Amino acid sequence: MSKPTGVPVSRGKLTQPVIFDERRLLSIKVAEVVSARVVNHRTGKESEFYRLDFPEWVNVVAVTAEDEIVFIRQYRFGSGSIELEIPGGAVEKGESPLAAGERELLEETGYAGKNSRILGYVLPNPAIQGNRCYTILVEDAEKVSPQEMEDMEDIEVARIPWAGIEELVTSGEIRHGLVLNALMLYEKSARKP
Repeated sequence: MSKPTGVPVSRGKLTQPVIFDERRLLSIKVAEVVSARVVNHRTGKESEFYRLDFPEWVNVVAVTAEDEIVFIRQYRFGSGSIELEIPGGAVEKGESPLAAGERELLEETGYAGKNSRILGYVLPNPAIQGNRCYTILVEDAEKVSPQEMEDMEDIEVARIPWAGIEELVTSGEIRHGLVLNALMLYEKSARKP
């Protein structure tokens, strides 16, 4: 493997900016909007910045004994369309990401499995968000109960063979960025050939 080459473009050492006067502007069911004054060390300039504080999130890669991934289809208000995703949701206060992943899988799909573990996490959008999205792997997933959807959820469950996932990604049928992250993390770190 060749070593990456290139010319560094930074001059000097990066430092954290000075942040002050942080305050909550808006609190809604799914997030808080926070603002703060930020001073750039390099320029001395000051500006207002905004951050969306969401709870931690989880996405679940649930793999069946037949090498299928448990997917869901549901309407998403943000995109205005039905999206093909993996189960996931918010980590509740006092809950671990692993427990949240197992709970979301069971509620949204009726599936449970074995050897649940955290594969890693990503920062959904570090420019304006402060939360993490954990990828949870559940092996030997199987249907164990009916779905327990929330009042505003309408979820269809689909088991898709791993061999067909790449086509769904390249065709644009799977287009949720955090789902794509989770699938890549699974493929690169935990998938058994």
